Amino acid sequence: MKRKALPTVAAPDPDQIMMAGVAPVSVGERLGWLVEQPMQPRREQRPLDIGFWDPMRNQLEMF
Repeated sequence: MKRKALPTVAAPDPDQIMMAGVAPVSVGERLGWLVEQPMQPRREQRPLDIGFWDPMRNQLEMF
C-alpha cells in the first residue's frame, strides 16, 4: 500500500507581507475546518444493482 507524502511547511518568504488585522490560518483552524466537512468515501462506490434494488427486476414477484 502506498503511503501519502507528508505535507511540508514552507519557510517564511521575506517578500510576503501581512495585511493589518489579518492573522495567518493556524493548524487548529485548518483541522477544525476538515472536521466540519462531510465524510467522503475513499474511492468511488459501485451501484447496488442486484436483488431488490435492481431497476430491471420486477419487485412485485417477491410478493
